[in-house]
Amino acid sequence: MQIDQQESGLTEINLTSLIDVALVLVVIFMVMTPMIMQSQIMVSAPKVGTAGGGEKQINVRTEIHLTKAGAILLNDEPVTPQAFHESLRRQLSQSKNKLVVVSADEQVVHDRVVALLDAARQAGAKELSIVKRRL
Repeated sequence: MQIDQQESGLTEINLTSLIDVALVLVVIFMVMTPMIMQSQIMVSAPKVGTAGGGEKQINVRTEIHLTKAGAILLNDEPVTPQAFHESLRRQLSQSKNKLVVVSADEQVVHDRVVALLDAARQAGAKELSIVKRRL
């Protein structure tokens, strides 16, 4: 009789803890998804026909360039970081299409470029464009 009791032991797997963990992960993903979707920046690539054409010139009124030394150029004029937001707002208020073109040197960290894009959006830019400057 003792041999039968030792062999019978636990025959089923307890799935309660596994289900609890799975449900917690589902709730975490449900909460985090809207936050991730709201913090994105929409970027559209140029079409193949217009990428290298060069025939059509776009009338750009606001250009921002970041140098590797940390300087900010607004329409090729140096601007201090403190005066940047006000100068950009003033420039965009005069702009008809509210297009901002952002470029940066290759050594500039990406988070500085994203911060400029965000600042331009907050200043009233309707369209944002990222370009690579010709040397």
